[in-house]
Amino acid sequence: MGLVLGLLKKLFKAGVCFLVFAALIILIPNIPPYTSFTRITLEPPQPLTGPLAPNGALDNAEKLFIDKVLGPEAFQLYKGEVYTSLATGEIVKLTPGGHVTFVTKIGQPCTGIKQEHICGRPLGFVFDEKNNQMYVADAYHGIWKIDLKTDKKQLLVSPNVEIKGRTPKLFNHVALDGLGNLYWTDSTSDFKLKDGAMSMLSDPSGRLFKYNAITNTSTVLLDNLWFPNGVIVSPDDQFLVIAETFAHRLLKYYISGPKKGKSEVFASGLPGAPDNLRALPDGSGMLVGMPITYDDENPHLSHSLAAAPYVRKFLARIQRLIEIPFEFLNSYYPHFVFEDIVYRIGHFDSLSNIITNPSGLLQLDWNGNIIVSYYNKDGSVGFISDGIVFNDKLYLGRPHAQNFVGSVPAPPLLKKAFSGKPSPGKQEPSKTAKAPTPKEQPKVQEAVKVTTPKPTTPKAPETDKVTSPKTATAPKASEPAKVTTPKPVKEPKVVADSKPKVEASKPTTQPPKATPPTTQQPPKKASTQDKPTVPLPKAQEKNNAPKPTQEPPKAQSAQVQKPKSDDKVKTTTTKPSQNKATGSTNQKPTPQAQKSGSGSSPKVQKQSQQNIPKNDKKAAPQQIPIKEDIPSDTIKPSKENLKVIKKEGPTEIPNPNL
Repeated sequence: MGLVLGLLKKLFKAGVCFLVFAALIILIPNIPPYTSFTRITLEPPQPLTGPLAPNGALDNAEKLFIDKVLGPEAFQLYKGEVYTSLATGEIVKLTPGGHVTFVTKIGQPCTGIKQEHICGRPLGFVFDEKNNQMYVADAYHGIWKIDLKTDKKQLLVSPNVEIKGRTPKLFNHVALDGLGNLYWTDSTSDFKLKDGAMSMLSDPSGRLFKYNAITNTSTVLLDNLWFPNGVIVSPDDQFLVIAETFAHRLLKYYISGPKKGKSEVFASGLPGAPDNLRALPDGSGMLVGMPITYDDENPHLSHSLAAAPYVRKFLARIQRLIEIPFEFLNSYYPHFVFEDIVYRIGHFDSLSNIITNPSGLLQLDWNGNIIVSYYNKDGSVGFISDGIVFNDKLYLGRPHAQNFVGSVPAPPLLKKAFSGKPSPGKQEPSKTAKAPTPKEQPKVQEAVKVTTPKPTTPKAPETDKVTSPKTATAPKASEPAKVTTPKPVKEPKVVADSKPKVEASKPTTQPPKATPPTTQQPPKKASTQDKPTVPLPKAQEKNNAPKPTQEPPKAQSAQVQKPKSDDKVKTTTTKPSQNKATGSTNQKPTPQAQKSGSGSSPKVQKQSQQNIPKNDKKAAPQQIPIKEDIPSDTIKPSKENLKVIKKEGPTEIPNPNL
């Protein structure tokens, strides 16, 4: 008896000491965490009968993408391909062949998931298919908008800016309605994701927001939610459905109609903690992920402790008091051991390894009625947060401690629901393929504006151009050198009557540049066009006057490429695009030019023939840079079509309103 009494006394003393210690922890003020603890009343769970009856629909899951992903939290379909967000801070694309393609990353490079506050943790994301954009809710870095073509990122909601007196701490999910309005959830205003387990013990502090892109502000729609998680929009854009994880229910918030701004319970007493929500493509309802399920024999911790605020306060303070010393040591003496302890004390990852309750999915209609449930009992996939049907397979995600994507054959109801949506990816690529073609054509035309209109006229009118100076240039050869400026105005009129004004207006602007010297103007025009003609003698200026008159058309830069003589310049002006292949054709008009010169004066022939070797020597070095300029303009459009995705930090677009 003495031994038994001794043990009882020791137990009694230990109990009294524990009660005193617990009372001190509970009653002493200013002990973290700094939040409130009150009594919370929850509805009892629905009985596991009928559509909620346990089953093994998700058992024997196949493991896909092993060691290529870590912690696939949520899935989305975009252009017929599956995307998922990872615990390493990346959003990747999954292909049926087993390939994983990097898409984007919000945070900075880090050593592992223990530093997820650095590398980021994207939880929810949604695609804007019309604008080729993606909205991401990163638990640590806020709400971001990403251009899928350029990977440019813009911060919409900062984690450092207060909204109505409280700073968002855990950005969870986003949703877009038909008008492009953005809705997002902040699971708690008291804890970061690394201490998310403490939010299960504290009072509700989550909120639902609506983001206004015009004013760059967020409006609070609902407050004091117990860890709001996934959010979706109804097909008619009348209301939102929000998952309140630790309250084990779904809420409805009206965004239009007569009940706009009001909320009500959509479905309560769920047999688990709802996580991500997904609107079924055929509009029949939604799919709800349940990382943890429970029943009367296996109750959930949050459900059991909801009515015991002092117990929750004690557990939260003890947890925080244990964590603080390791945070202090890790801040002054960084070490992976301290870092790992700090990560595991308050993170959901620790709970997922301890809790062995089954997980599953629920399928509901838009009236809140449960249609069917899917469970995984064998543990092949645990802590299921989301599911999506792709290629007749149901992909299952888990946010923690899973290095693969679970896969089971799609149940008939889900297969039917996901087959109701046409694949959006077949039409959009064709649009993107057609888009660059019109871009390439105007760039080529802008680069060489003259080459397009003039190759059509020069072949036949070459004789006209040669004959025209016989009538027009003969009297002007006797005129002073100043008269050479209007000559380009008359010659294009003879070449083509449909476009004389355009050709006349442009050469008139060019000759005045060379007009200051009265006697040497024609060679200076050739210098702007055929720079080698500058040293020509003064006697040749009058005879060379008809030559620049054919040169001033628009493609002056292109004319210099292969005019080896003054006579060739006449022909090359009309054929700038054929410089490479028309070396022989440029020599044919030379005798025609000589005939025209013989009709006017024999001196013109001699002077034109004397200029041929001079122009050949001086125009040769100018051909090389001009040939390089024209193809460089045609190559640029092909480079713009290329897209290189670099695995780097965010290329952030600054938001001046933050």
